[in-house]
Amino acid sequence: MENIVFYFSGTGNCLAAAKTIAKEPGNTGIVSMGRPGKYTLSKQYDSIGFIYPVYFWGLPKRVIDFTEKLDFGSNRNTYCYSIASNGGDPGNTLNQLGEILYKNHRVKLNYGAELKMFSNYVVMYDMRKNVEEITLASNERLIPVIKAIKNKTGNSITKWKKPLVIVNKLFLKAAPGMDKNYNVSDACTACGVCKAVCPVKNIEISDNKPRFKHNCEQCVACIQYCPAKAINYKNATQKRGRYTHPDIGYRDLAEYNEW
Repeated sequence: MENIVFYFSGTGNCLAAAKTIAKEPGNTGIVSMGRPGKYTLSKQYDSIGFIYPVYFWGLPKRVIDFTEKLDFGSNRNTYCYSIASNGGDPGNTLNQLGEILYKNHRVKLNYGAELKMFSNYVVMYDMRKNVEEITLASNERLIPVIKAIKNKTGNSITKWKKPLVIVNKLFLKAAPGMDKNYNVSDACTACGVCKAVCPVKNIEISDNKPRFKHNCEQCVACIQYCPAKAINYKNATQKRGRYTHPDIGYRDLAEYNEW
C-alpha cells in the first residue's frame, strides 16, 4: 500500500525531512502544501504525514489552509502523523494540526513529534555558522521518529498556552503584506531562482526584477536562495549570512512547487 507525505518548506528543511522519511517505507509520494485549492486523496494510503516549519509557535497560514481543505476520501481511519520542524520550540503546532484534522475531517492525529533543525528566519537574526553540526544532529533526531512512524506508534500531544497562540495569529495576519518591505538591489540578474523556490507563487519576474504579490508566507526562501544576495528585508539582512539546507538545491524545491 502507498504512503504520502505533505510538506511545507522555504529553505529546504522540511523537504529534506520528507525525503528522508519517504525512503524508509518506500512507495511514498511527496506533495507540497504550498499548492492552492483542495487536494483530494483518491487512493487508500497506509500512512499520511504532515511536515512543516514552526512560525512563531504556530502553523504557517498555507499549512492551515491546505489541511482544512484536504479531502481525505476513504482515509479517515488511516494512520496520520505530524512533524514540527523548529529551531527553538514547537509551540502549539502539533496540537493545532490535530485540532484542524479532527474538527474539519473527523480524522485523528495518531502521532506528533518535533524536530530541531537549523533556525533560519534571517529577517530577525543572522545565520549561525555550524550548519553541518546542526544538520547532522537533526538527522540523528529523525531516526527514532522514523522508527515510530514505521511502527505506527501513537502518542499524546500537549496543548500550549493561549498567549503563544495569539502571537502566531498576529504574525499570520501581518505576513502576507510583509513583502512590501523587500527590496531588490542592482545585483539582481533576473535569474528566476526566487520565483522558482517560492512555495506559494508569490513572485513574478517583471522588467527583469522580481515583483512580490503580497501573498507572502514569510518563509524567506527568496532571500535565502538568491545567488546574488540581491533580495533583502528593509536594511536588516544585507550583511547577514544565508542558509539553505545542504541537501536541497533550488531545483529540488522548484520541482515540487510545480502544479
